[in-house]
Amino acid sequence: MKHTVSLAIPNEKIYLPLCIEMIRNALQLTKIENTDSVKIVAAARELLFNAVNHAYPANMSGIIDIDIRFLPHGIKISVHDMGMPFDFDGYMRSDREGGLKRIGEYVDELSFANLGKKGKVFTIFKAHPLNFSDISFQPYSDLEDESPASLKPASIQIRDFEKGDEEAISRLIYNNYTFSYYKSLFYYPKKIAQLNEEGEIASVVAETKEGRIVGHFALVRISDSNIAEIGVAVVDPDYKGKGIMNSMLGRIEQRAREMRLDAIFGEALMLHPFSQRANLHHGFGESALLLGIVPNTVSLTDPNAMRTKKRASVLVGYKVLSDKRVRRIFVPKIYSELIEQIYTNNSIKIADPKKPDCKGINLVKYELSRYTQSGTVVIDGICDDFSHALRQNLHMLYKKHVDMLYADINMMRCSRINKAVDILKEEGFVFSGVLFFRRGEDDYLRLQMPNSDNVETKQIVCHSDFCSRLLSFINEELDSF
Repeated sequence: MKHTVSLAIPNEKIYLPLCIEMIRNALQLTKIENTDSVKIVAAARELLFNAVNHAYPANMSGIIDIDIRFLPHGIKISVHDMGMPFDFDGYMRSDREGGLKRIGEYVDELSFANLGKKGKVFTIFKAHPLNFSDISFQPYSDLEDESPASLKPASIQIRDFEKGDEEAISRLIYNNYTFSYYKSLFYYPKKIAQLNEEGEIASVVAETKEGRIVGHFALVRISDSNIAEIGVAVVDPDYKGKGIMNSMLGRIEQRAREMRLDAIFGEALMLHPFSQRANLHHGFGESALLLGIVPNTVSLTDPNAMRTKKRASVLVGYKVLSDKRVRRIFVPKIYSELIEQIYTNNSIKIADPKKPDCKGINLVKYELSRYTQSGTVVIDGICDDFSHALRQNLHMLYKKHVDMLYADINMMRCSRINKAVDILKEEGFVFSGVLFFRRGEDDYLRLQMPNSDNVETKQIVCHSDFCSRLLSFINEELDSF
């Protein structure tokens, strides 16, 4: 696979220096800082020594496979062997010190997979933006078929996922993206079936009368909430332009209502007006403009799309499905006009908030998205030492080398929202928008801050007047710093 370096060695110590040197040389191809390189090498050395010394029984020969993968958002190193089974969870729960447990001090993630008869594999991951300009990814949003549903061939049936569809869906993803699709779980048929069975995703397919799957659309549930993102939308290249996408979206919305979701949302890429126009056409209300959420490795096949070498933006659109259309929220004065318009866009009324229950505790945490190389500080409670709590969490995200920082403030619980906004603005944050029902049943004000010069803020296409107004406001705030 492109941007993967592989090596297979016998399980003998004499070959370990060769592996370590290969990893060091591979890291020199990237812009990873020396301190991070040292940590990655230390973690890899631990895995390799463990594999050579313990994977196979004494006096048994075997092979150790090493894969180094350079991803847009970081580096991943895997060590695979066909040796003895290993109870990873039991080892990590034990009182033993050092060994594999040291690895967590060096990298962001250590994972283990038991492959049964295919052996076992340890994988380490270190988050860091990498610069491989020739990596080609397909569009971030694939909702690009505005053909009327009436054009859909009569022989095409739109139906819900059934067990047995999973392999065809994976092949459909591959036929559209090869192996470049950023939601990699859709390359695993068993995971598609499992997540549909567990209700984490709800897939809809388009099937010909001959039983061929030619389209897929899904609701992807958002954890800790009762909403879902619409996405993973693909149509077989031979069947595009026939209204299949629109027909699947109609069923997707129906499924969302049957699931009693509070809302669904979509992210429209802002390198062209096409997907923005499609979302508005289907009744989605504009709610937020997210700068830099799209890695700069994403490319569009549309020749009319704006070209940029920087990280691109998306316009978030919601479709509220529940009857909870009166929201009791705290509105910061500086953004009151824009926020009121966003609620109007989504046919939601603003009412006076309930009295908050502040117990003198700052409820602040951070979330990291490795796929988009972004981090979010989530703020559910604000008290006197909020600045300290905020900066602690920001410091953790800075250490992850994220390109974009977001801050989500609970508008239904944070009575000191003006204070929070003021402090965030001092840190360099600007307006983004509102995320409805984002966690639990609460609405969140989202602010944002580019943490890299690699974020596009000018080459952005807006379809609607409100989008243009929102972009202008955000750029004015950015220019004031």
